[in-house]
Amino acid sequence: MALFSSLTPVFIAIICVLIGVILKKTNGEKEKREIKTKPLSRPWVDEDLKDGTDNHLEEEEVDEDWQGLDEDVAHIPFFAERYSEAEMIKRSQMFYELLSKRRSVRFLSDEPVPKEVIDNVIRAAGTSPSGAHTEPWTFVVVQDPHLKHKIREIVEEEEEINYKKRMGDRWVNDLKRLR
Repeated sequence: MALFSSLTPVFIAIICVLIGVILKKTNGEKEKREIKTKPLSRPWVDEDLKDGTDNHLEEEEVDEDWQGLDEDVAHIPFFAERYSEAEMIKRSQMFYELLSKRRSVRFLSDEPVPKEVIDNVIRAAGTSPSGAHTEPWTFVVVQDPHLKHKIREIVEEEEEINYKKRMGDRWVNDLKRLR
């Protein structure tokens, strides 16, 4: 009995070591499975592509159903133009002056706008940031005066609903002085 009681701590230590080895082995196998199933992380950051090389997907990663861009689309690295402090101040002031002239217009002009101007405005709007740089924007050019009038009526009706139901009293009262 004395021999058994003196060996008990040894047995407990051996059992603990065995349990530790078994747990470590099962965790290692689990990690290997997770690594195999996790997709390879590819942060597409311009910093990664400074040398101008393209990062190509391995063959098994290529999505055969992709109907998007051609494969030979070149990467266009981002280039930030740098300005002196004086130039930044001057440009920021000009930008402020331009934007401070904006107003919320309550009428639609019947004056024609050149198609090239419309195309350029749409192209500029299409550069807005979007998920995965997909630009899922839809733009509609309306030239029919009757349809423009209908759109105005719908927008004004929605605005009235905003003021009467969606926005709180404080919002409406704060805007009263602006008429």
